[in-house]
Amino acid sequence: MHSFVDGKGQFFDDGKGKPLGNAEGRVWYHGTPLVLATLAAGSSITRNRELAVAFSHRPTRIDVSDDGAIRDNGTAEGYLYEVDEPVAPDDIHPHPACKDGDPWELVTHRPLRLRLIQKTPV
Repeated sequence: MHSFVDGKGQFFDDGKGKPLGNAEGRVWYHGTPLVLATLAAGSSITRNRELAVAFSHRPTRIDVSDDGAIRDNGTAEGYLYEVDEPVAPDDIHPHPACKDGDPWELVTHRPLRLRLIQKTPV
């Protein structure tokens, strides 16, 4: 397993070794079984598209292998959204359920506009 953050705690890797850069100007995703237009403050976002798809299925468990492959046990069809506005570093913090130094999921400090990308079949 490797670290996904730099020395400043910035999320920089998608779990498959692909660099993501800083928190500004990058695509952020949210997966849910709900139809939404705006994401509420306190919600989770990620730069990892496959992780957002897994969350859209309302799983009770998500497994990530060492090579970054993601599997979930969800049973619900869902929706994959892209955050439709810029996200600044001050707009987010690591999700408390994430391991230290491994923040694949971040929590928003303010509401964010969403754009539906696709339905996500199970």
